[in-house]
Formats: sequence, C-alpha cells, structure tokens
Amino acid sequence: MADAQVKTEGLTDPREARRAKRDAYKAAGKNPYAYNYPKTHDAGALQAKYADLPDGEETTDEVAIAGRVMAMRNNGMFLDVKDTSGRIQVFCHKQTMNEDQLANLQYLDLGDIVGAKGTMRRTPRGELSVRASEVELVTKSLEPLPEKHHGLTDIETRYRQRYLDLIMNDDSAKTLLKRSEITAFLREYMRKLGAVEVENPILQPIMGGASAKPFITQHNALDSEFYLKVAAELYLKRLLVGGMTEHVYEIGRYFRNEGVSPKHNPEFTMMEGNVLWWDYTHVMEFVETLLSDLVKHLNDGATVTTYGEHELDFAGPWPRETMCGSIEKRTGINPLDFDADALRAKALEKGCEVTDTMKWGEIVAEMFDEHVEHTLIQPTHITHLPYDISPLAKLDKEDTRLTERFESFCNGWEIANAFTEQNDPDIQQASFDLQAAARDAGDEEAQMVDDDYVTALKVGLPPNGGYGIGIDRLTMLLTDSTNIRDVICFPTLKPLKTNPAPKVVSQEVNVDADQPHKNKDENEYRFIVVVNGKEESIGRVMNALGHSMAGLVGKEAQGEDFCFIDYKDGSGEVHSSISHYPVIAVKAKNSNQILTAREKAKQAGISFVDFTDTMTIGGSEEQLKATSEKQTDDLNYIALALFGKTSDLKDITGKFSLYK
Repeated sequence: MADAQVKTEGLTDPREARRAKRDAYKAAGKNPYAYNYPKTHDAGALQAKYADLPDGEETTDEVAIAGRVMAMRNNGMFLDVKDTSGRIQVFCHKQTMNEDQLANLQYLDLGDIVGAKGTMRRTPRGELSVRASEVELVTKSLEPLPEKHHGLTDIETRYRQRYLDLIMNDDSAKTLLKRSEITAFLREYMRKLGAVEVENPILQPIMGGASAKPFITQHNALDSEFYLKVAAELYLKRLLVGGMTEHVYEIGRYFRNEGVSPKHNPEFTMMEGNVLWWDYTHVMEFVETLLSDLVKHLNDGATVTTYGEHELDFAGPWPRETMCGSIEKRTGINPLDFDADALRAKALEKGCEVTDTMKWGEIVAEMFDEHVEHTLIQPTHITHLPYDISPLAKLDKEDTRLTERFESFCNGWEIANAFTEQNDPDIQQASFDLQAAARDAGDEEAQMVDDDYVTALKVGLPPNGGYGIGIDRLTMLLTDSTNIRDVICFPTLKPLKTNPAPKVVSQEVNVDADQPHKNKDENEYRFIVVVNGKEESIGRVMNALGHSMAGLVGKEAQGEDFCFIDYKDGSGEVHSSISHYPVIAVKAKNSNQILTAREKAKQAGISFVDFTDTMTIGGSEEQLKATSEKQTDDLNYIALALFGKTSDLKDITGKFSLYK
C-alpha cells in the first residue's frame, strides 16, 4: 500500500517543508537517518566501467549506489546523485519500481542523501543511469542547498561552511584532495630516504626556533604559561644530539600570532627536518630534488606546472643568487659596501621602510623584500642571508655578517628556509643574548633564550643541515590557488559577531562664530590617511584617498572639527578649505596592515572611514552587493581615513612611513 501524500501546502519556509517530509517519513514507519546502506559501487567506477555501453542499451548487472541528490527532474523520475567519486543519474519508473518504492520519491528534496538499487542502462540520449528498483532516503537534509548548482560563490560561506563548499564546488574538493596527496607523497618520499618522522610538542615552555609572535596559553594544572609551537627545530636537534637517527623530520601544525592574508594563516603546516653531516649546500640539492620529484608525481612526469599566467619549471638545478648580490642586481647598491648607517640612507633613497634602530642585516632584508622578492618567479635559491636575521645558522666562513643560510622562492613567495645549523654553544649563546635584548626592547618576534638547548649543544651536536618547507604555500602553487584559505580545510576566521559602529568622540569647545579655527590647537588634531601603497597602483590609491576623506568628512562633520575656512587672496577671490588641521598620507604594505589599524581605531573610539576594492566594482548596486558578500576581515582595503588627536593617531599609524 502506497504511503499517503505528504502535506506541504501552505508551508512557505523551505525548512518547514523539509521537516514536514521528514516527519511524514517517520510516521510511515521509516527511518530518515539510516544506520548504514549496502552500497556496492561508486558513481565514478560505474562511469568508467560502462563508458562503452551504447545509447539505449542496458545490462542485467545489479548495483547499489548512494550519494547526495543534486538535481531532480520530472517529479523525481530522474535524480542526479553525487558521491565522492562523481555523479550518476538514477531513473525512477513504474516499470521497475513498485507503488511503495515510487511513494518514497515524494519525501525527497535536493540535498537529501539517498541509496538506489537497480541495473545499469544508458538512455537514448546517452546518459548512463541506474534503472532503479528501489530508492531509499538514507539521510534527510533539513537545510536547502545554495541555489546555484554551478557552485557556491560566496567566499565567506565557502570558508565558514566548508561542507557546503565541498558539496557545490567540485574544484574545492579536488584542491583539498590534492593537498592530501602532496602530504602523502612527502611522507613516502622521506620513508624511502630512511628519514624518521617524529612529533614534537605543540605546547612549549620557551618560544624558539623561529622569529615570530607566538600564541600564549595557560596550563592550569601546572600553573604555567606555554607557547604554541612556532617551530620544531630546537627539539629536532636535541634528538640528533641524542643519536636517535641521522635524518629526523616532522610534518606538523605551527602557530604564529600574525595577521591573515592570501599567503598567511595563523595556523599552518610545515615540514621541518635536520640531517647529520650535511651543510646548506646539501640541503639545497635535497630541496630541489624533493620538489622536482613532487611536481613530476603530480604532473605525469613533467617538472613544469602552471600557476596563473606563469609556467613554473621545478627541474634542478635552480638559479642561485646571494641576497646582497640580488639587491645589487636590481638597485645598483651592494649592501656589503656599506655600514648600517650608510646603508640605511641608501635604503631610504630607494623607498624602503627602515628605522633608526634597524641593524645592518635587517636593512638588507627590507631592501630584499622591497626590490627582489616579487621578481623571483621561477624556483630560485637566495643564499648567504645576514647574521642579524639568522640567529640559529652557522656564520659564513669569509664574512661573519652573513650566514650559511638560504631561502627558496617561487612566484615571489618564500617556500623553503634552510641553513647549516649553528653547533658552537658559545656562539649560539651570544646569538640568544642578542635576541633577548631585542625582545626586551619591544621586539615581540625575537626568540627567547633556551638554556637547555645550549646545554644540549655543550653535550655535542654533530654538523647538520636543517630545512623548513611550507606545505600550504606549496599546495597553493601546485593547485593554482590564489588564497591560502582555499588549501586549508578549515582556515582561521574571525568569529561571527555584530560589529558595533565606531564610537565618535565629540569635542566640546568655546566656539568663536566668526573665526572658528581660533578655537582649536592646530597641532592637537589631524587627519591621517593610510593607503595601500605597495599592492595598489597610484591611480587606485589616489581615488581611494579622495573617497575616504570625503566619506569621513561627510559622515562625521560636526562643530569645529570639520569647519570650512575661506582663504581670501589679494584679488578678493575666495579659496575654501575643509578644516585647519593637517592631512597626512602614510603608506601601509598591504591590506592586512590597514585592517589592523582599522581595528585599533575602532577600539580607541577614533573616527574613521575606509575604502575597499569592492567599492570600485561597477555601479553602486554592484558595489553594495560585492561588499555584502564579504566579512570585514576578508575585504581588500585600499585606504583608511582617520581623524583624532595627534597622540592617539601616532599609536595607530606611527609605524607607517610617509606616502611618496
């Protein structure tokens, strides 16, 4: 006896209609959340097996498939069912399904998970199908799928609700599966080399092994602060001291309390290792061979892969440049010819953001970041990095300002970092002491003194080379992904919450109606516009600067803060100007720095207006839509206009240089 018709008339909310179907299925004595299903075949395997089945032909082969309903046609006669291997059509007809089975179709919605049994058939139109004898609701979906079957386009939803992204976007699943394949290849490759994989602590009592700002947590039972792992190398080298093995490595999660960007996620994956008897030249060859073999594995033996508009060739040997030589090649300035003060002056001439407190090696690194890094498209090794930024590396044999360290770059990104490890306990202690001094001076990324590690060196660490390879960026390159969040199953996102409107600080003044500018100290307040001067063109920057300033004045105009002054020239012509406070433009390196300044302004109650790239898309309606589809943290900021006390703004924008 067929089930009674499900009553959904009058239910305008699709969720209510789905619940009504679910409840009716239960009332019919059936379980809409099955314990299991006797699936025998994957959709992809069936497509391959019956690829040559002629149109209009069918077999007597019995199959059972299961998956999610992605499309329904002709009142459920045709179902498109998707599993992890692909899609296949299910043909439901009274010729092969009895009345009770046909009644099951009324309970179905898009997104439901079903099982189907039947024989294989190719329709006269060429569609391979399961000619169903049974269709069972295996799991009822109470939430409607996104409307567009070609994919989930809302970026925010894709990252926050990855399950929807995977259902709707086949490319997302392929990317994440490719990441898993990359990691599996690396582990198998290392196993064949005889390397030993270990697990090092994530909770560490001392932050060391890399220059980074750590996350800090509290262990209640031990009544102690711990740092989430920023690096593992100090632990790996302890194992080498103990003679555990000659090649030790870890593929693990690392945590650095930095901002998010298309290339940065605070929680990331890295392969880090150390090999006895090697120096940095051996590690260089290892990195080349490893990554070249990985690319060949993923590309049917080819060492060339495509990223965006570039073809990247990973075949070794890769080009090698010294860091100072690469700077000289692009700027005409060889840092080795200058001391810190002279190099600082040269760097400023070249538009680099350097401060009076930066050491020689830090200035070199800034010049490299500004003028070289983005030019390194093909896989390239940059060698002999300065000692000032390499506290764990062996000193160069000829110039102690430098070290036996290299970084590998591709597509303008750092993808590997390696060096000959420092094993002299006295030199290592001196390096730690310099790091401690920098930390005491306010450098939150400086490393801490690890006395036990120095003791381990005193026991004796054999010569060895160490390396770190970022799995996330490597996966981006090898899957043609433009955002690191695309290659991480669940990227770090700001928790959803209602953001309060920025607090406006009103200024009560004794107003002189005739000459309002006399009521203010003209040095006490100012306008500052932070612009994205490194990532954006001059045209977009100027457009954003003007719009953000106009928006700030239009939004916050009140009292004497935004008064107009009429400047009258000798001919009697009037030149009106907004306010008597200075307007200063400063340069941020990227959108994330502007976002950080925005958050600080909000917390301090400082008036601000920002300008994002979504405000440049087409007309106003398109701009509103584009902006609404992104969360605050995911917008690309081009400018941020602020007004407030000079001292307050200095706390927020003091690290930015003047925009030139």
